[in-house]
Amino acid sequence: MLRAVIQQVSDISMTSRRIPVVAIVLLLIAASRLIWLDDLTMNTDEIWSAWQTFGTPQQIIQWTPYDWPPGYYLLLAGWRSLTSAYPLALRTLSALLFLIGTTFVFRLMRRWQGVEAGILGMLAYGALGYGLLLSLEVRGYALMLALLPLALWLTVRYFDRPSVRRAVPLALALAAMFYTSLTSFGAFMMFGLLTLIVYGRAIWRWWLPGILAAALVLPEILAKAQIATARVEATQTLNLPPLPEALLQLFQDYTGLSFYLWLALFVIAGAWVLYRRVANRLLIALFVWGVVVPVVLYGLNPVLGFFSPRYAWWVMPGLALFVASGLAYLPHYGRTAASLVLAVMLFFPLRTDGQYQIWDQLSPLGENFGWLRDHMRPGDSLLGNTDNACGTPEEWDYYQRVYFPAGLHAVTSPAGIRRLWVLNADDQPNPVKSELQTGYVAGRFVGPPGCLFRLYEAPPDSTGVLFDNGMRFHGVDVLNGDNVLDGSVVRHEGETVRLRLWWSVDRVPELDYSVSTYLVRGQTVYDQIDSPPQPDEPPSAPTETSRWQPGTYYVETRELALPFPAANQYDIRMTVYFWADPVPIPAPEVDENGHLRLLRVTVKSY
Repeated sequence: MLRAVIQQVSDISMTSRRIPVVAIVLLLIAASRLIWLDDLTMNTDEIWSAWQTFGTPQQIIQWTPYDWPPGYYLLLAGWRSLTSAYPLALRTLSALLFLIGTTFVFRLMRRWQGVEAGILGMLAYGALGYGLLLSLEVRGYALMLALLPLALWLTVRYFDRPSVRRAVPLALALAAMFYTSLTSFGAFMMFGLLTLIVYGRAIWRWWLPGILAAALVLPEILAKAQIATARVEATQTLNLPPLPEALLQLFQDYTGLSFYLWLALFVIAGAWVLYRRVANRLLIALFVWGVVVPVVLYGLNPVLGFFSPRYAWWVMPGLALFVASGLAYLPHYGRTAASLVLAVMLFFPLRTDGQYQIWDQLSPLGENFGWLRDHMRPGDSLLGNTDNACGTPEEWDYYQRVYFPAGLHAVTSPAGIRRLWVLNADDQPNPVKSELQTGYVAGRFVGPPGCLFRLYEAPPDSTGVLFDNGMRFHGVDVLNGDNVLDGSVVRHEGETVRLRLWWSVDRVPELDYSVSTYLVRGQTVYDQIDSPPQPDEPPSAPTETSRWQPGTYYVETRELALPFPAANQYDIRMTVYFWADPVPIPAPEVDENGHLRLLRVTVKSY
């Protein structure tokens, strides 16, 4: 008894000295996840996970897929209500859950072999390539990666000193796993296997937490009972490559791009254990869990269909714990070197092939909607397509809730819409395409073919002001960067005002005319641009107005500089004239000086 107390005090002292190291390891694992959070595209399953959370708890339970329990979806819904539905926020939950799981790995390994083994266990658990993927996905596997080490640690605590007080939290952890994923059944088998090998006849101690957990999950077992029969029927047709090839592929999937480093660490750990003749039931149990069980799964695949890194995710912890446990027997310098190698492996890139991308093609809809959120203006409309193949209906609903919570104004025709975002304009009906070509100017766009959103803009004034030379002015936009500014124009001293002028011609002008734009106050001109029109649209449009054609909009951009100091109000005016004869061309709204007033700018200073 005294020896146990002394050992416990020694462990606490060692842990206290290692707290900074443990904190650094946690930060490294967190960083290895954070760098990916905003770089991954939501796949179809992740979209479904997020979309299912838009309901009451009762609705979420009703909407739960037949092959999943509702636990993760309820947790995700609670997290979404506290944060947001953005993919970044949802992935953050997965990463945080994984970090919690690594702390329980530390507690588990420290209990088995000490503090340094706990640190090695954390690093090994975080360095698995497929573990990185699952810890970032918006799916229940991230929660399972947190619950498994918790339940295993509680199992060891309970078996070392059985009591009702320790059986209850273990039963709750096991129930939480089952209510998160039906694949937790595999993890339960591993817990039983480990306790059988390590504790031998004491395996009967499972009776108390087992009965408690079974009572908690019985309703879900009854609800999902029919899935077992259906799965056996579905998996009988699955074909696998020969065993050596299948095992190699499985372990490559588990370890990711660091497969050869994992292989080296596995060999080093195993060789050192054999060299030191370590007779340890725990190592045997972990070896069976991480290495032998996949062989069994291969043989049972026609029945279970679990021979894949996703369905057999629960094999990965056994592999990581075996390597960490073996490395913990190395001398101090060996443990340090292994820790550094594992720390580097944390930051290996994610694979993007095979089991790391189970969908043939990811929809670009999320990226497109994120871009549209930054470029759409109030009042803009969206013209979709009845044959739209860009994303599933639930994707559209999810991304609209995320990026446009106030909703999108969807239309079925361009009529009366000035700024219109069109999905796949080339696939629109011919009358719509004709109206877009004659009444709009095509602008910026986002997305690949098949999921292409493009802005079509009509002029500010479709009627416009007709000059006597046949040129028609359709109004002016004030640009703020690349976006059109609505409302009054207010600027600081010394800033520039960027204008976009819209033109067309009723007939081909006989001459090449120039346009002068002025920044004036009273009779004083503060800035002026005097030149032929310089159209940006359509591309390669001529600057000579004698080459302009009816039925086309010509759009040019000009910038006028505000004076400094100059707090006051200024007018921007325009004159059209023939360069060889600077006489203003008349128009209905032109004043006696030949000026057409475009807008007023207010300049403010402190």
